[in-house]
Amino acid sequence: MIFTNFREIDKTGRLVISKDIRNHLNIKAGDILQIEADDECITIKKAESKCVFCNSPENLIEFNKKYICKDCFAKLMQSQ
Repeated sequence: MIFTNFREIDKTGRLVISKDIRNHLNIKAGDILQIEADDECITIKKAESKCVFCNSPENLIEFNKKYICKDCFAKLMQSQ
């Protein structure tokens, strides 16, 4: 399902993400969002801020749109 909203940026630069989009993406107050921009587009997505294997929040790298700590990544590479 695709959600489309039009929102005005307020005087302090804030943008409201509608409730239906927040519910669809399971975004709650306090969640971290990753914001990327290129010449024509802004992408906002919910950030996974811990390793999917050991839940470590440190030394993270992105791998296939998920976060993996460097230790778990090294273990994966050794197992091949």
